[in-house]
Amino acid sequence: MHYTDLESCSLFSKIARVPVLAVGWLQPGHIHTEGGVDPTIVDRLCELLANPWQPGLALGVHQCEFCRLTGGPTIFARGHFRIELGVNNLFVPTSEVVYVAPSTILHYMDAHEYAPPTEFCDAVMACPPMRSMSYLRLIAQSGLSRR
Repeated sequence: MHYTDLESCSLFSKIARVPVLAVGWLQPGHIHTEGGVDPTIVDRLCELLANPWQPGLALGVHQCEFCRLTGGPTIFARGHFRIELGVNNLFVPTSEVVYVAPSTILHYMDAHEYAPPTEFCDAVMACPPMRSMSYLRLIAQSGLSRR
């Protein structure tokens, strides 16, 4: 599935009280921003994606459509982190919006030079620890909940 960065994510927007904006939903044939990414953002994404909060379960795996022959890796390894790719989404709540990115964002940044929007990177760095009371309060305020 493709969304342009910062486009309303119709998968979740209907149940939220705040805008839910897509980041990193890439697909061949669609333009995306390329460039360098600060390694601290990658590290923080790994922390958040190690055990991400999910409003529901997805069935199936999404493979990288840029990696035509292999479908890309299924694990992103960095330091002591081993992040499953293509099975989870990351919800990054702020007081005004919630950003949602597929776990494959790590692979896109690493292998395909994808550079997420600055406002998403800022939100990632400011995001409370996953599943902390601060994080869960922001999720509750957004209206997203487990289905």
